[in-house]
Amino acid sequence: WLAQVFVISSVRPSNLQPVMRVTLATVAAASAGDCLCIFDIDRTLTGGQGSAGSPCPKDAQIDGVYDAAYAGGTLVLSEVSQFIAQTFCSQCYIGTISAGTASGAGSAERGVLHDKLAVPGHLPTTAWSACSPVTSPLVTACPDGTKQNAVPGIVSWYKQNAGASISNGDIHFFDDRADNVQPFASTGYNARQISCSSRDSKYGNAIGLCGAEVSEIVPDAGVQVCRGNDALVV
Repeated sequence: WLAQVFVISSVRPSNLQPVMRVTLATVAAASAGDCLCIFDIDRTLTGGQGSAGSPCPKDAQIDGVYDAAYAGGTLVLSEVSQFIAQTFCSQCYIGTISAGTASGAGSAERGVLHDKLAVPGHLPTTAWSACSPVTSPLVTACPDGTKQNAVPGIVSWYKQNAGASISNGDIHFFDDRADNVQPFASTGYNARQISCSSRDSKYGNAIGLCGAEVSEIVPDAGVQVCRGNDALVV
């Protein structure tokens, strides 16, 4: 079912004081088997290597597991990776669409990520897939800006392998990069940029630092990107 709620957000136009915007948003309520949550990996399910504790107190370092993303280093899990069961996605099928490879076939990182995502019980495979063709809901190596094109393959996989019937409006995608969220605007899927309050200045703040927080994983309808510390509908 769908519910309509009023959302109050803080907007900071350049060189102006914050103003408040009230919008009417449609929030999709998820039901088991009818919704799909798809996550980016690098800086969404993971945090920056070496960032656990400070400046990312909610993140957890997994000693002995290598993460090849960006400069490389020991794997750090974001809050969402650790506690996905505390989000609405615990009632949904699960997938990933990453530009990276999660350190490649057979990696320890892939094993850790799978085990964390499988906790709610809605990820019925251990297999991983390249971007095209999609042969598993755990998709990697999709170039930034094109991730939306892999979604139909994940939906088709769940229909064929789990008997799921997932409509566009019940699909929710989460990514730390705005240039991966914005292309979802014309698809009918829902997409939200995360890690809004923690950005990596070494990369011009274009990517997240601590990754996704549990509070950011919400079933809001539409496409939303960060601006400063505020999520704005586009």
